[in-house]
Amino acid sequence: MSALVPYLIVALVSLWAVVATALAVLRGRTAEEALQAHADSEARIERYRAALLQLKSQAETLRRELDRLQRDYAELQAAAESQEASAPSEERTLPMLMLDHLDLSAEVGTLLEHVARVAVAVRNYSAYTRGHQGSEQAKARYDLLWLADCLHSFDQLGRALAAGSPRALARACEDLVAMYDRYLKDNSGYNSRDTFQRLAGEVPLGEASEAIKSILAKTAQTRMDPLAAAKRDHEVDQIVSSVLH
Repeated sequence: MSALVPYLIVALVSLWAVVATALAVLRGRTAEEALQAHADSEARIERYRAALLQLKSQAETLRRELDRLQRDYAELQAAAESQEASAPSEERTLPMLMLDHLDLSAEVGTLLEHVARVAVAVRNYSAYTRGHQGSEQAKARYDLLWLADCLHSFDQLGRALAAGSPRALARACEDLVAMYDRYLKDNSGYNSRDTFQRLAGEVPLGEASEAIKSILAKTAQTRMDPLAAAKRDHEVDQIVSSVLH
């Protein structure tokens, strides 16, 4: 038995050496993995640090750009306020009367002026103007006839505008243009030409006729050229959008 003791001791020592070697190898691998993980963490931290520095640089650039834009805006606002203060009576013109995207503001304004001029001319024939005992002008009955006659078809214009119908508006304008042309040619017993020639200064029939022809031309262009109308619609939308913004 005593002879086996050295062998047992050697076997135990060898076993201990194997176990210790295995533990050392495991600790070594764990240490290597820890070192690799640490190195990876350091690399990630460096990448994050570089990205953070880049973001800080971009933020600084954006801050400077924002400061510049704020200064430009302040200068533009001050210039606009100064311009508005120097010219308070000026205002931006906008289309006020539209029909199928046609701006008829100028034409309708001219026709309203025409109506007012006719009313003033009619008033000059009243008994109040000439006096209750004053004699009636020799051609008053004819003048009053033609002055009233040149407005009686305006109801067609009104109905067409209220209905928003370019076709009905075109028909009304055609009737009015034909009627106004006849006024300046008629030299019959009623002689409308004489009336409007004598009253040309008070009731310039040509201005009203040109306004009516302008409306007719605009409605004709819309009905005959749909591509041009669509393009004009787009342009009007862009103008209105730019004005509103």
